[in-house]
Amino acid sequence: MIISFGDQRAEFRPWRPEMGRILASGFAFDSETTPIDPARPWIAPDYVLGAAFDGQQGYFIRREHVADFFMIHRDLQVVLHNAPFDLGVLHKLAPQIDVYGWVDRHGVWDTRLLHRLYVLATEGHTAGGSGESTLEHCVERHLGLSLPKDTVDAVGDPIRTSWGKWLGRSPQEIEPAYLEYLARDVVATWLVHRRLVELIGRQLAVSTNAFGYVDEDWLTEQVRRWGPLTHHVQLKAAIVLETVSAAGLHVDVERCGELTRASRAECQSALETLSRFGWQPGPGSGGQIQQILAEIQVRHPEQLIPRTDGGLFTTSVKELRGLDLAEPFIEAYTAYARAKKRLEFLEKMNRDVLHPRFDPLKVTGRTSSSGDLNAQNLPRDDAIRSCFVPSPGHVFVDADYKAIELATLAQACVRQFGWPSRMADAINRGEDLHTIVAARVADKPVDQITREERQRAKAVNFGKPGGLGDAALKQLAADNYDVHLTDAEVHELSEVWLDFFPEMRTFLGAANEDPGLAVAKTLCLTPQAHYEHTGEEWRRFQQDLYGCADQPDRMLGWMALRAFKEAQPVSRTGRPYSAETIDFFWSRLQAAVDLVPMQYRSAIMQRQPSPQLRRAVQTAVERHGVFTLTGRLRADASYTQRHNTIFQGLAADGAKLALWSLWRAGYRIVNFVHDEVLIEVPAEADLAAETQHIREILVAGMRAVVPDVRIDVEISTGTNWAKGGAGHVPAPAASAGPPLPPAGLAVHAA
Repeated sequence: MIISFGDQRAEFRPWRPEMGRILASGFAFDSETTPIDPARPWIAPDYVLGAAFDGQQGYFIRREHVADFFMIHRDLQVVLHNAPFDLGVLHKLAPQIDVYGWVDRHGVWDTRLLHRLYVLATEGHTAGGSGESTLEHCVERHLGLSLPKDTVDAVGDPIRTSWGKWLGRSPQEIEPAYLEYLARDVVATWLVHRRLVELIGRQLAVSTNAFGYVDEDWLTEQVRRWGPLTHHVQLKAAIVLETVSAAGLHVDVERCGELTRASRAECQSALETLSRFGWQPGPGSGGQIQQILAEIQVRHPEQLIPRTDGGLFTTSVKELRGLDLAEPFIEAYTAYARAKKRLEFLEKMNRDVLHPRFDPLKVTGRTSSSGDLNAQNLPRDDAIRSCFVPSPGHVFVDADYKAIELATLAQACVRQFGWPSRMADAINRGEDLHTIVAARVADKPVDQITREERQRAKAVNFGKPGGLGDAALKQLAADNYDVHLTDAEVHELSEVWLDFFPEMRTFLGAANEDPGLAVAKTLCLTPQAHYEHTGEEWRRFQQDLYGCADQPDRMLGWMALRAFKEAQPVSRTGRPYSAETIDFFWSRLQAAVDLVPMQYRSAIMQRQPSPQLRRAVQTAVERHGVFTLTGRLRADASYTQRHNTIFQGLAADGAKLALWSLWRAGYRIVNFVHDEVLIEVPAEADLAAETQHIREILVAGMRAVVPDVRIDVEISTGTNWAKGGAGHVPAPAASAGPPLPPAGLAVHAA
């Protein structure tokens, strides 16, 4: 059979074992299967027929020949689209070929993941939406060709889902339309891979100005170790997360039912109290609560109830709970909201086993969860976690990296930016960063620090590295740690933190371009362009540091930001902007309207200034690329996103490598929550030995990307997932890392 696709023309014929080794280099492979079970999509379907293509010749591989074909070509690299699926199908059919050993040797490529990583590197998102990373989409985008997937056979059945009718049949018996469909897919996969490797190479070559870039030798080494844009890391995670979905989380249905009934009763009790104040959920409830909160505000003029941007009183439970007001309505309202949220979650847990789904790649490098439940975003409620139990005959081992993103932040300072790091010093001495920061703020010994004081420091330790300002840090402390800080307290915490870890002032100051210059660059606001548009003499801008007639001018950028914020902008001396200058700025912004989020585009076209529009424009123009230490590139990242990606992305990669090692060691993993792994081990196992082995694997996985900073892992075992629940026992603490340096000795870049 001759297959033509684009400018590629190749003959496809059946492969037989007596033909031996017929491919001399890497090849693309695609398998067609029986239909996927919609009720159990995590179960690999049965292999019907596959095809291999090396750029010149193609072969159809029958079920009974799969093991021989792959064993003969086991030293070659194979290209797949959606590799976890095809590898799962192959492993089910012929486990003896050890397809996952090929992954260990970096012998498997996934064009779907390469496409998603390339989009992240060029557009700043991961093409995770429906249809954004299918083979047909990749063919259209990268090759400019069409790959129809809705074709039908001679009797009108859709070819895509009708391969089951040919199970056990030879290629000679299969309708030619099916063979053509399979052959085109594998040729397309080969061509897409070749094109993506070329495009990624070009993108890396022109991204040397991205935040976090080290040098050419560094990037070459990262590509060698982890694949282009960390492809090999993401592939390992994608494979394991499919098995996590398949394993599922078991539910104690009886316990869940008890909690559901109790939460329902709690909701009803709170509603009865709220009704006495004249509030009930439903139509009109918004007006009711505004009136009630207004009355509360009158009774408590000494404490202002927060308001929304629209001037209404906040109805945020977190903000209301943070008020120091002994008001029965607020107590009942927050109790109702808490019980209602718990009830909504419990009502989803109506099965013995839940199978969450996972996306292996989000913009920071982290994963996400969906499906039967979002297993990575459970309520912070041990009552709910206690409903999750091991499968019969097993116990849970819950392993959690300790403050890992602080360790990866310190590692990035040392190895990526080449700075001495006091944070690395403190971690390597085994000190608890939250406690020592709290002790510095409170000016007292670390052994006298209270839990609340430590929580305050925790908020700044985790919030400040991402570039959060004081207002955002204050909100983070309230939302995530139930700590309510004054403006003065937030400022003091921030300053103490920056003094304690001086490398962080440098880190937060890096990649922070002057907003005025960034706007001028993006909108091409040069003195010459301004003069040509307005007739106003541009030479007055020469005195500016960046002033040059045909170069972007920061003063013009700052003036534009003011014009986008205020209806009647004036200079610092009080001189109104001319109508021509205002028109110049708006004209330039309208020409670049696509840079700004959709919700602001109408205001731009109608020239309606506002503080919100000004922030949106500044945020849009300040977006640049950022590299993780492992060599993954994220485009179009804001200031806070760039800094957050540095340490969160590195932690994600280390955790994914550890996840793979755990799975390859034979452990049954039932959930993965960023820096936490939930594992089932047989109840009769030696738990001390198992926990130590798990700890060693987790430390080794993370140390592959964090070699200079100590890694700590907290492990507990139990009969449910609630860490504070009955039957949950902490394993003996241990840690691993580089040899501890003498006190006061800074860690330097290798």
